[in-house]
Amino acid sequence: MENLIIKNFKCFSEIAVPINNLTIFAGGNGNGKSSAIQSLLLLRRTIEHCSEWKTDHYEYNKINDLNIELNDVYCLGLGNSENILHIEYDYPIIELGLSNKEKNFEICYNVNDGQELFITPSSINSSSYNYPKNPILFQEFYYLNAERLGPRITQTLKFYDYLNVGFQGELTAQIIADIDSLEKKSNFEIDKDRILENPSFLKGSRFYHHVNAWLSYIIDGVTIDAKKDTETHTARIWVENNFSQGKPISPTNTGFGISYSLPIIVACLIAKKERILIIENPEAHLHPSAQSKMGYFLGVMANSGVKIIVETHSDHIINGIQIAVAKKVIDNSKVTINYFYRELKSKEELEEDKVLGVKQQPTVKSISITEKGELSEWPKGFFDQTQIDFMELTKTRRNV
Repeated sequence: MENLIIKNFKCFSEIAVPINNLTIFAGGNGNGKSSAIQSLLLLRRTIEHCSEWKTDHYEYNKINDLNIELNDVYCLGLGNSENILHIEYDYPIIELGLSNKEKNFEICYNVNDGQELFITPSSINSSSYNYPKNPILFQEFYYLNAERLGPRITQTLKFYDYLNVGFQGELTAQIIADIDSLEKKSNFEIDKDRILENPSFLKGSRFYHHVNAWLSYIIDGVTIDAKKDTETHTARIWVENNFSQGKPISPTNTGFGISYSLPIIVACLIAKKERILIIENPEAHLHPSAQSKMGYFLGVMANSGVKIIVETHSDHIINGIQIAVAKKVIDNSKVTINYFYRELKSKEELEEDKVLGVKQQPTVKSISITEKGELSEWPKGFFDQTQIDFMELTKTRRNV
C-alpha cells in the first residue's frame, strides 16, 4: 500500500493518506478530499513537466529550475502560490509525494514570492525508489473531473498520447470508435477480468459490446454506439434505451446520467494495470440503484489491477463496493475508505494545541471492509444522515 504524503499544502499541515487498489475519499464538504486529490494531480503534473522520459516511464532525479503551473492543467484552479500554503505554515515550502514502507518519492516546492501562478521544485527525494514501480511515474495516468461534459451532439477529435477519455470525458466517443479500428488490427484486447459475463447484458465480443454490457447493467436497458467523422473531425454517440424501439437517440435527448457515467466505464475498461485512475463523484446524475451498481463496477475494475481513487458523497457507492467485497469480486484487503472530517475540539483543547504548536488540519480516518462486506467502524458523521433525519422526523411527529 502507498501513502500520499502532503505537507504544508492548503488545509493540510502534514499528513499521510493511505492509497490502496481501491481507495475511497469520503466526508463532508470542505474537509480536504479535493485538496488531497489536487495534491496528487500537482505531483503528477510536476513529473510530466520536469522529469526525463525513459522508454516506458518517467525518471525525476535532478532539479532543472522548471516551474509548475497551478491552473488549467488537470482542471486545476489553485490561484497563486500563496493560496495553496497552509494557513499556519512555519516555512514557505510545500512537500508532496508517494511512499511505502521501504521507499519514498517526495518533491519539495518553493512558493517564491507568493504571487506567482506557479511553484518551483527545489529538491527531490527519489533515490530509494525502484523505477518504474511508483504508479505515478508511468506514462498512463487517468483522471476524470467532477464536472464532466453533459450531453453533446458531437465531440471534437483530438490528439492523445495514449488511450484515455480526457479530463472531462471529452474523448469518450472518439476512443470507442478508435478502439473498434484497433481491434480489427489485433492491437487491443480487453482485460478478461473486466468482462461482465452475463448473457442478458453482453451481446458480443467487441469493445463496444463490453461498454454496453456494463452501461446497461448500471443504467437499465441503455446502450450506445459511437461513430467518427474524419471529414468534420468529430465523433458522436448514439443512444438506445427501453423506449427507443431500435431507433437511435441523440445524447441531447437523454439525461445527464449516461454522459456522466459512460466516460467512467470506458476509462476503467481501457486503463492499464498498475496505473492510477482518479474519479470524482462517480454518482453524479445517477439514481441510487445505479450508484450502487457503479460502486460494484468500480470494485470489479480495481480487482483487475487498476489503482482507482474515488471521491464520493454517496453511501450507495459505498454499498455497491461492500456488495462487491461480499460477493468476492474484490478482496477486502484491496479496499480502503478514507473518511475526512473536522475533529471537534473544545476551546481549551485548541488553546493547548496552540501552545504545543499543533497545526489545525482535517483528520483522516481509514476504514476497512471485512470479508463479509461489513465496515470496520462507522464514525459519527460518516453517511449517517438518514438515521439522523429519521430520528428528527420521529421526534417531530411525537410532538405534533
